[in-house]
Amino acid sequence: MTIALGKFTKDEKDLFDIMDDWLLRDRFIFVGWSGLLLFPCANSALGGWFTGTTFVTSWYTHGLASSYLEGCNFLTAAVSTPAKSLAHFLLLLWGPEAQGDFTRWCQLGGLWAFVALHSAFALIGFMLRQFELARSVQLRPYNAITFSGPIAVFVFVFLIYLLGQSGWFFAPSFGVAAIFRFILFFQGFHYWTLNPFHMMGDAGVLAGSVIAIHGALCRKYFI
Repeated sequence: MTIALGKFTKDEKDLFDIMDDWLLRDRFIFVGWSGLLLFPCANSALGGWFTGTTFVTSWYTHGLASSYLEGCNFLTAAVSTPAKSLAHFLLLLWGPEAQGDFTRWCQLGGLWAFVALHSAFALIGFMLRQFELARSVQLRPYNAITFSGPIAVFVFVFLIYLLGQSGWFFAPSFGVAAIFRFILFFQGFHYWTLNPFHMMGDAGVLAGSVIAIHGALCRKYFI
């Protein structure tokens, strides 16, 4: 009796194979599995920022005008942080603070929490995208590893530092002038430019950026 051994071939693709082809191969613009996290979160964060800087006031949280509707320009418009009295509340739209009222949610500073959360996940999604792209062309993922530096900074500034403060009120608002105000505030209260850990972080991000650009050519100089 003769037994024929051959390679089993699957004629029909399952759902995972179809999605994998659709995300990785069947398009001109690369989406990837990381795009399932990156694009929805990035679009939500940008949409929240444009909405906040265009329509939403900071009168109820900071006593300031912060939108184009109130006469601000690109430099002074911002999505401002929640009020100091709200401490570390998550400020969910359906939570006990806003109770599903979108207007009240904006007045309390819910858009800032929305933009901060979705921005963090969008940055993580972008780093994963760099991993996917490097794997697809069989390169070392220097770009992805380097981009973890700005992600660490974002998480520290918008989460870790604030957990040591009394609330989200002390975070940077999302605006040009607001970011510079936070830098001056942070320097005045903490003198961060003289902190040795900040100096090491700067050196690490610089080294990672050079490695991401030049690859193994410069790697040995930083080891």
